[in-house]
Amino acid sequence: MRRRIGVVGAGWTGAVAGRLLTDAGFAVEVLEKTSVVGGHSRAETMNGVVYEPNGAHIFHTDNEAVNQFVNSHGLTRPYDHKVLTEVFLSPDDDEGHLLSWPPQVEELKELPVWPKVEQELASLPPYPTGDNFEDYVVSMMGRTLYDLFIRDYTAKQWGRPATELSARFAPKRVELRRDGHRGLFRDRWQYFPPNGINEVIESVLSTVAVTLDTEITVADADRLGQDYDAVIITAALDDFARCPGELEWRGIEMRSRFEPTDDPGGVHTPAYVTNRPSTRVPYTRTVETKHATGQQIEGTVVSEEMPGAPRRHYPVLTADGANERRNAELAEKIAEHFDIPVYFAGRLATYRYINQDEAIADAMAVAHKVATEQGG
Repeated sequence: MRRRIGVVGAGWTGAVAGRLLTDAGFAVEVLEKTSVVGGHSRAETMNGVVYEPNGAHIFHTDNEAVNQFVNSHGLTRPYDHKVLTEVFLSPDDDEGHLLSWPPQVEELKELPVWPKVEQELASLPPYPTGDNFEDYVVSMMGRTLYDLFIRDYTAKQWGRPATELSARFAPKRVELRRDGHRGLFRDRWQYFPPNGINEVIESVLSTVAVTLDTEITVADADRLGQDYDAVIITAALDDFARCPGELEWRGIEMRSRFEPTDDPGGVHTPAYVTNRPSTRVPYTRTVETKHATGQQIEGTVVSEEMPGAPRRHYPVLTADGANERRNAELAEKIAEHFDIPVYFAGRLATYRYINQDEAIADAMAVAHKVATEQGG
């Protein structure tokens, strides 16, 4: 008799783990609390225009195994992601300057603040240092660039001073470039599917039993123990444990609107993603997915990313690491409710700030662990 595995959550991690274990001969059921699969990465349409209700999601990876996996499910269309940032050099500026993100030294040399920036760069330490996000980034690019590009964006995004945030995720998110590379990512493989990621994740789940509109919590531990031989949890642990507020999360709300265009390829904003760090606007960036899809359709959808929504989009990685420790404690307590093995994987369950390819790598690792420990 085949071993039975329950997977809680049908985002990237749950979908991929479910598929790999199904292919390995296990009887898998993926349980999803919403009416659709795809989680945070899912795209939608408005008047026929593809847009992203949870923010921009560009697939990129240097992981060959992950690349081969997504290719086998139809994610193959190359896309070189470039981001712009609108900065105001002084409170008196009427118009902002559109510059590359990450900041490019050659572009910065054209700005009137360059002499000050150059002086600050010359006095930086050989390598960035600092335990909190602000100190680390200032040591990377100096105070002037930090104030222009980072300070207010971070305050809006996280709802707290950057001095309270961990420096651990700074190397992954912030860079000062001197080599002229304009793309946001340096990964070998970058893709954006023309209809959004939905079809890819649906392909991953095409051979897997999926039950939608089913919310699973720790209160279901006994039933899960009867139905399965092991369970993989990819949901947020404070949600799963039914203890809201135990972990800090930062959510966003995409305020999306349809805009007419004069031609089928028309767009309204200068880039797929345009960062808006200034306090002159309450949102952190605009997202216009049509730049990435290349849709030939009259009209476009522009989304303004409003921070502070009561959703579990981003873990709040503080300098003291308190939330990560609490998440580990929750994992231990949840496991104690089960008489079967419980595994935790993915962005939400492990309380990490990771990309789509890392979520897939997590799924591969947990699927291998389950297959090894539970047998076929």
